[in-house]
Amino acid sequence: MKVFISVDMEGISGLCEAEDVIPGRRHYEAGRRLLTQDVNAAIEGALDAGATQILVNESHGPMNNIILEELHPAADVIRGFFKPLCMMQGIDDSFDAAFFVGYHGKAGTGDAVLNHTLSGLAIHRLVLNGKEVGEAGLNAAVAGAFGVPVVLVTGDSQTAQEVEEDIPGVFTVAVKTGITGLSSQAIHPVRAREMIRKQAKEALLSRSHVQPIGQKAENTIEVEFTKSQFATAVSWMSGVELVEGRTVRFHSKDVVSMMPVLQAMLMITGQVNRMITG
Repeated sequence: MKVFISVDMEGISGLCEAEDVIPGRRHYEAGRRLLTQDVNAAIEGALDAGATQILVNESHGPMNNIILEELHPAADVIRGFFKPLCMMQGIDDSFDAAFFVGYHGKAGTGDAVLNHTLSGLAIHRLVLNGKEVGEAGLNAAVAGAFGVPVVLVTGDSQTAQEVEEDIPGVFTVAVKTGITGLSSQAIHPVRAREMIRKQAKEALLSRSHVQPIGQKAENTIEVEFTKSQFATAVSWMSGVELVEGRTVRFHSKDVVSMMPVLQAMLMITGQVNRMITG
């Protein structure tokens, strides 16, 4: 039985501010250890349920945050930002289930810890087929394109509520509750990891009760950027339409083929931002 694990960082046990999740900041190294331990708890739960192959895709920031020597040896890992499927690199139809570990709420989700969608700098709102989605909703649609159900999501309580609406039947673990978006009330990491391991096992054993996200024959993604300059530059890409000042639209036959385009958009906005800020 194969399990795919996409790992973000803002939703990891105990983390609540930029100092915890940005390389070079005061608490980042401690954050890396907590991240690795949450991932290991999910891996252990998957193994308890009979998983035989586990692939972890690093999905936060530079996407090389896990402490490799401390990662459970049962897992293989994909690292690095430059990959076409971004947070879902490595997923295919050979997997039986997917876990999202350490995920966060979409941009503007009340007091969800460090909430944003893909890029807090560049993206204000992301709409897939008429519905606003966060990273969990978008990535669950990618998994669904391969017929893979997302059975477990860990993060704060606001994120748990978000994904329970987007992914019917999904198992969640709320390791903390956001207070202001930059603060939280957190379950002790040891207890949180026990919860993750238990729910990971239960989710995998119950995977037949969670259906993959259904797919559409035609798909549309709209991206509302934080700056009009981002939208202008991105609209120069073939097939991308400028809807209005800050919003672009892109059509595709499937969600998977949208992901490299979306990834390219993020790279373009990074370059434009450097031009704006000098």
